[in-house]
Amino acid sequence: MPQIKSSREEAVEAIMREFRNSGYDAASLARLSAATGLGKSSLYHYFPNGKEDMAKAAGARAVELVMEAVIEPLSGAGSLKARVQKTAVGLSKFYNGGKASCLVDLFTIGDAETATPGLAKAMAEALLRAFAGVAEEAGQPKKDAKARAERAVIEIEGALVVTRALGSTHPFQRMLARLPTVLLGGKA
Repeated sequence: MPQIKSSREEAVEAIMREFRNSGYDAASLARLSAATGLGKSSLYHYFPNGKEDMAKAAGARAVELVMEAVIEPLSGAGSLKARVQKTAVGLSKFYNGGKASCLVDLFTIGDAETATPGLAKAMAEALLRAFAGVAEEAGQPKKDAKARAERAVIEIEGALVVTRALGSTHPFQRMLARLPTVLLGGKA
């Protein structure tokens, strides 16, 4: 059994990892207890409504991480290419180099959508807005910027699937290296 976690925040991080590893529906209370190092009663202390509260907490944390590591760098200082590259680094960190499943996808499957209604859509829309914004800033017409943003998200998600299927992070890393070109075109 893992070392007992001392805080709710540490428990949420462990729950996120378990959801990514097992999926929401397969992440039983026994698995979540083992992942966090907390007994079931302690889990209910932190999350009174059980797995639904755990999903909401994991979703909220995922939103924080995506905002911090992926979206905020796009509006920060530096050249467009440097900001997109910083976002690529953030994506790599968020997805553990491509080894971690996508939480946006996870929250669209089975009971996870019921536990976190609208979360996946809100996360996807925020990412698309941020990507389209940087593409527009690079001079792309609004329609093209939106298409570039969609292409980037589709390629990121697809690369994550191929990475897991092949057991190699290379497809994901190659996609991240192309991200500036996908979003910015010739300005990359």
